[in-house]
Amino acid sequence: MRTPKILVLDRAEGVAEQVQDVAEELVPRPEVVICSRIGTVGDVLTDAGPFDVLVAGPSMGTRSGMARLQIIHDELPELVMVLALSRRPDAGLRDIVRTGASDLVQLPAEDKEMIDTLQRAVELAGKLAKPAAPAPVAAPVPAAPHHAGPGRVFTISSATGGCGKTFYATNLAYFLARHAEGRAAIVDLDLQFGEVVTAMRLRPRYTIFDALQRDDTDEADLHAHIEEYMVEHETGVHVLAAPREPSEADRINPPDVTRIIDAVRSRFDYVIVDTPPALTEVVLAAFDLSDQLYVMATLDLPSVRNMSVFLQTLERLRIPADNVRLILNKAESDVGIDIDQVTKLFPQGFEAVLPYAKEVSRSINLGMPVMAASPQAPVSRGLFKAMGPLLPEPARALLDAEADAKTPGFFARLLGRTNDPSTSPS
Repeated sequence: MRTPKILVLDRAEGVAEQVQDVAEELVPRPEVVICSRIGTVGDVLTDAGPFDVLVAGPSMGTRSGMARLQIIHDELPELVMVLALSRRPDAGLRDIVRTGASDLVQLPAEDKEMIDTLQRAVELAGKLAKPAAPAPVAAPVPAAPHHAGPGRVFTISSATGGCGKTFYATNLAYFLARHAEGRAAIVDLDLQFGEVVTAMRLRPRYTIFDALQRDDTDEADLHAHIEEYMVEHETGVHVLAAPREPSEADRINPPDVTRIIDAVRSRFDYVIVDTPPALTEVVLAAFDLSDQLYVMATLDLPSVRNMSVFLQTLERLRIPADNVRLILNKAESDVGIDIDQVTKLFPQGFEAVLPYAKEVSRSINLGMPVMAASPQAPVSRGLFKAMGPLLPEPARALLDAEADAKTPGFFARLLGRTNDPSTSPS
């Protein structure tokens, strides 16, 4: 007899810990799997399943949470759903019913009540279980994908505006496309006031909103056609633009973001997500799917303070600290704040401290990443240094060799024998 499996879906630890504790009392004793990154639940269901019961915790009590549970129910109707909520969901009765939930636990709940609820759910799952289908005699060989596995996701974020998220996103995409031997794409998730297409001087025909308005609901079809909604920059970077109208942003929810990022990373090796300066459910959906999260700040007190609060919030949301990288942008001297003082406030250190540079404004006016427009500028060198560790060792060695070959020698710099003013001594 197969051991029952229970999946607990919640950002916080309370429900998961209680389910793990009381699972010992169930017969047969089930295996409990915890998913605290809501956006990755699709991967967990696929990779760690099949599951018999899904326990949805308080984090799923929002309208977008109910929408996500409805999608799961539509895809896996035999999965028994239990809602464990501390208050009434922020959704209508119809939305709650559409999740297919078979039971509801009001939190906080006594252990006995939780045991009884889970026992009923496991028994119901046993009755709904379908017999395994016979294996086909000969399965067709699928076509080889353009790259192995889903692409890596890098999300750029900040607690305050004006920190240079779009600047970093466009340069990171260019760097990976140029030096990592893979396809790179940017998803502009600043849904109300996205600036990626402006920074790259693009005229997109479609936006993320158009991609989500497809009549079909088949995920494979969205994956196959997602590139039709993107626009390609001359550097080879593809962009999925933000909606044209800010009002369209209100019609895009976290499950939509998960679908879009999954579709883009099925076609590209590297996906860079540019976000607004806010911790909304939509942004958290991108965080959940991110392999690496960059948090940016500038050298001023409000931005530095807000970065500290931002990082504390990420910790409470159980975003893995190992995946977070800090970037200090637009650093200048004589602004009343010492860079060393700021760096001491963050023991994890900064991946890069980038100077304020006029080359950045000039590159934006040209519609080019600064690393392409002014590769020898100090800000570009800082970016190369910060992004270099993302490359595999052979590509990193080649990049270092190219940088050494392009660097003017000491005497050339001393005598001013270079036409690039950015390489002159300061």
